[in-house]
Amino acid sequence: MAYDRYVAICLPLYYNQIMNWKTCRNVMIIMWSGNFFLSVVPIVSRPMVFCRANKLDHFVCEILAVLELVCRHLSYYKLTIFVVSLFTLALPLVFIVGSYILIISSLLKIRSTDGRSKAFSTCASHLTVVSMFFGTSISMYMGQKKGFSTNLKYISIIYGVITPVLNPLIYSLRNNDVKEAFQKILTKRS
Repeated sequence: MAYDRYVAICLPLYYNQIMNWKTCRNVMIIMWSGNFFLSVVPIVSRPMVFCRANKLDHFVCEILAVLELVCRHLSYYKLTIFVVSLFTLALPLVFIVGSYILIISSLLKIRSTDGRSKAFSTCASHLTVVSMFFGTSISMYMGQKKGFSTNLKYISIIYGVITPVLNPLIYSLRNNDVKEAFQKILTKRS
């Protein structure tokens, strides 16, 4: 989405040429296959051996919670999680931040305040979702020094449940019809 916003704002005349179905398909294939490779190869190369109870103190079968059941020394798995997180969390975040730096520099060149505010509002919803997701997931996976903290299971709710639930709401609030319907609901209840 950051690349899509970048092309739409910084290169609007070339948008249809750059963001065609072939480009979207290729980006999707690269991302899916890369993430599949990064998640499967470490587990297959060194399978986990479990010897503790089979009950997790977590809401989902999160890898950090599963590590609490492993008998082996955890340094390999924690290093693997950190390295994989560099490619799946930090690298995309750097790309997104870079895209938005270019977008903001382009927006500051817009002379009309109406056009500038419209473009900023378009990006604000995406930045809200990005900050919620990446902030919580980076603190989960890249901020681990010791074992799994029970408080982190609540953090995982933010990026696993709250962000996907709020995502359609955040994007739909930009739509004028949705805003009007939302205001009607609020005025009826008042």
